[in-house]
Amino acid sequence: MNFETNESSFYFFYSTLFAIITLRGAKKFKATTTPTKTITLPDVIGSTPLLYLPRLSAMFGIRVFGKAEYFNPGGSVKDRAALFMIQSAVRSGELKPGGLVVEGTGGNTGVALSMICASLGYKCYLTMPTNVSLEKQLTMKAFGATIELCDTKFGVSDAGHYTQRAKAVAKERGGVHTDQFYNLANSTSHSSQTAPELVSQLCSLNISDYIFATGAGTGGTISGVAKHLGHLSEKPPVVLVDFEGSGMKAYLKTGQFTKAPGNTEAEGVGISRLTRNFASGFKHIDGSVSVSDIEVAKMCRYLAEEEGVWVGPSASGNVVGAVKAGLREKQERGEGGEEVTVVTILCDSGASYLSKMYNKEWREGVGLGDAGTLGRGDLDLELNGGFVPRGEDSLFEGHVGGG
Repeated sequence: MNFETNESSFYFFYSTLFAIITLRGAKKFKATTTPTKTITLPDVIGSTPLLYLPRLSAMFGIRVFGKAEYFNPGGSVKDRAALFMIQSAVRSGELKPGGLVVEGTGGNTGVALSMICASLGYKCYLTMPTNVSLEKQLTMKAFGATIELCDTKFGVSDAGHYTQRAKAVAKERGGVHTDQFYNLANSTSHSSQTAPELVSQLCSLNISDYIFATGAGTGGTISGVAKHLGHLSEKPPVVLVDFEGSGMKAYLKTGQFTKAPGNTEAEGVGISRLTRNFASGFKHIDGSVSVSDIEVAKMCRYLAEEEGVWVGPSASGNVVGAVKAGLREKQERGEGGEEVTVVTILCDSGASYLSKMYNKEWREGVGLGDAGTLGRGDLDLELNGGFVPRGEDSLFEGHVGGG
């Protein structure tokens, strides 16, 4: 056979040979392996990687790790809570096949719920403030959810507030209100899943001495992780990262919510009320640190350009807070002290903020301008009173929140 003049014969011969080899291999594989469970979307939620941030670590002389929750299929840490809340409603009999799930959301929980509802055959109705990024709104719609935008002028107790609208819609339409702020399935997802994963990953690196720092919106992540860490034989410090306009740091210090100056542009973090989820792990939180929006903006750019880690502003703020907590601990240990390790949550991807934090015109419109990238001197270690330390020197020593 002249293959040089008959290309069709050439490809037929080798494609047939390849098919025979493949079929033989397939038969052999089938005969020597056991069937495995088929995988559906809920099965791939969780088991996210723990990323080391080498350049940031070198800049500040501490080891910085982030649990990359944007590897979840919905792109955020909220996939975990959303799945647990839906599963809890199904187990209780409240959510029937084809039923309606209703939630008030700052964005990521809505994306997670709409995705999981689409996967499991439920309908989804989501209420949210008008400042939720367009990318998140479009994503929820892409998953088939109905969304309702609520004016940000309403207070949390007003009927027009997005959380109150969610309650009303669930009642009007006979839906299940998952109620992420008060549904303890939220924090349970982190105490039973996120935290054990994190501890296992750190143990595999022979790391047992570390600080865990993260922000709070519903309080589910920090409280859930804190509850698990609080039962370890050697409990690591847990630090709340508080954003502009939040009252959580004040509550940890005094037991009263006093709103911090400003209003953060980061979505879904910083509140001034005690949610059931936050309260559930409150006693295991040892201190707090404040972060500013300009620090958040600079860290967003630094992580993307220097680490190749593209995250949203809440994740960026978590990293800022973790570094601040680590620098305080480094100062406490002094020259020659053991190396400090900090761990935080990289909540979501920067892909949801192309029209906002990663848009120069938007930044200029909210007063962040061309923030530039982070430098070593860009973190204000005394912002709003600086770090509230743990232990005997804690500014809230004797308060119920003390570790």
